[in-house]
Amino acid sequence: MLGRRAMPIHSGTIPADNLEQVLLYPVGPVYLPKETTVGTLFSTFSIARSGLQVAQVQLDVSGHNIANVNKPGFSRQRVELITNSPTSLAFGQLGRGVRVGRITRLRDTFLDDLFRRQVPGLNEAQVRAEFFNQVEDVFLEPGPNGLGGRLNRFFDSLNEFANNVEEIPVRQSVLNEADALVALFRETAERLDVLRTNANEEAKSLVPQINTLSAQVADLNIQIRQGELGGNTSSDLRDDRDLILDQLAGLVNIFTRERADGQVDVLVGGAQLVNGNAFREVETFPDTTVDPERPDLVRVRFADDQSDFAVTGGELFGALQVRDQDIASVNDRIDTIATTIIEQINRIHTRANGLRNFGGTATGSNGVSGAATALNSAGLPFGVTTGTFDVQVYDAAGVLISNSTIALDPTVDSLSSLVTALNGINPNVTASATADNRLSVTATGGFTYTVLNDSTGIFTALGFNGLFTGTNARTIGVNQDIVNDPGLLASGYSLDPLSTGNNDAALEMADVRNLRVLEAGTSTINDFYESTVVKIGISARANRDNLDVEQSFVDSFERRRQEVSGVSLDEEATYLLQFQRAFEASARVVTTTDRMLDALLAMVQ
Repeated sequence: MLGRRAMPIHSGTIPADNLEQVLLYPVGPVYLPKETTVGTLFSTFSIARSGLQVAQVQLDVSGHNIANVNKPGFSRQRVELITNSPTSLAFGQLGRGVRVGRITRLRDTFLDDLFRRQVPGLNEAQVRAEFFNQVEDVFLEPGPNGLGGRLNRFFDSLNEFANNVEEIPVRQSVLNEADALVALFRETAERLDVLRTNANEEAKSLVPQINTLSAQVADLNIQIRQGELGGNTSSDLRDDRDLILDQLAGLVNIFTRERADGQVDVLVGGAQLVNGNAFREVETFPDTTVDPERPDLVRVRFADDQSDFAVTGGELFGALQVRDQDIASVNDRIDTIATTIIEQINRIHTRANGLRNFGGTATGSNGVSGAATALNSAGLPFGVTTGTFDVQVYDAAGVLISNSTIALDPTVDSLSSLVTALNGINPNVTASATADNRLSVTATGGFTYTVLNDSTGIFTALGFNGLFTGTNARTIGVNQDIVNDPGLLASGYSLDPLSTGNNDAALEMADVRNLRVLEAGTSTINDFYESTVVKIGISARANRDNLDVEQSFVDSFERRRQEVSGVSLDEEATYLLQFQRAFEASARVVTTTDRMLDALLAMVQ
């Protein structure tokens, strides 16, 4: 074998500068001739040397593949071989061995493009699926503790109240159920707000990741361009860049194009994110146009010129969709239910009376934008129409002393003109506008008053003498005056204050459950809530199905990429054996030729 020789192989007739170190042995280096005359024993040495060199490179590359088998994004490499140009002789062409052409990276850019087009949809679906699961948990449906069950218990208490309007415990039961309903509305709205906040924070947290990955792509572009100036392929650097591009594609939809010098440009929505060795930072900024009630919500833009960062896919897009579409839509429907209950119940309550009339000072819960502004453009939460209402005033003995009818035109009248009209009824009942433009009415000297036959809806809009306060699920509450005195809970429309058993108003409030006041008069409150829960379930199921489809596509593309680029230990072991045998065979050629040379030298001696 070749390793048996302790001395370098050379001939005394060959100058030392004609020798080349080929490889190292435990006993020292082996030298073979650099260039030899064709057809001599030294030309055979040259051919064997080329085989040894090639086999050694192949062993190194295969070992590199095995060492990186668990590295994410690594693409296996192969050695491309080129046969040395033969020498033409009289009897034919004589081969002169082999050399390494280049080391190539096994990668299919077409599959990379397909993968990066598909993975944004997968990450978007994953984000939305996670949030839909949390939205479903908010409603606790089906079950007795959900909002649907609480709505039914509230209307059931109104039915019982209609049968026993003079019983204080029954009135207290209505208030208890109203308070429980209010608490659940607020809790539901708060949970949805928390989910929107979480989605907003997730979007904010993704922006630094996008900037970091973009910077890494730009840096690798520089290294790859420099590494490939001599025509080589920077395989490992390209693997690192492709892995980063895969990660970036998961965050935001990207389009990539490679330059002739090996650098890659990255575009988002037609705008350049990475331009060769430079990148553009993106940033978040608070934008009240997203939701005027949520000044903390942000949008994403380019930091250099504040232009829009137009995302249409990826994890960032999923977080923004969840925040601005999915949760916002559910929130709007819950607000619609709460607003409808407030309006419909208060519409009845504000024009009816209970066991006692109002005394002392009462203040509406809803203000206007300006005391002198016409009511129909003053920012009231509920509509006001042209019509009339009656105000009855009673003395300390409960005797009716005045019954006044006031006409109202919301296109002309304002809060100030309404206050003026109320002040003209009786000197013991005065009205005023608070500093924040709410209606306040005060009865003095034991006098009381009640409002009846309101066809304008002004007291409902102003939140005056309603069972509920507020305008939506976040702000809904129970009138504290009625909580303090359940006798003020409206039950009838009788003009006689002694007719406390009248239950017309109580029956009408209980019947709100059956009114088709939503979705263009086609749905009751319960119908609307049930359809909301169904919509959430359908959307959640559709998104889970979409997630499964997206996952299967991404898995398919990744599997096909691995078939091309992935390292197979079994395959590499086979190659190792093949390269080992080739190395040993070339070494045997050297050994055989060496013996022939010894025999030749012995003949000379």
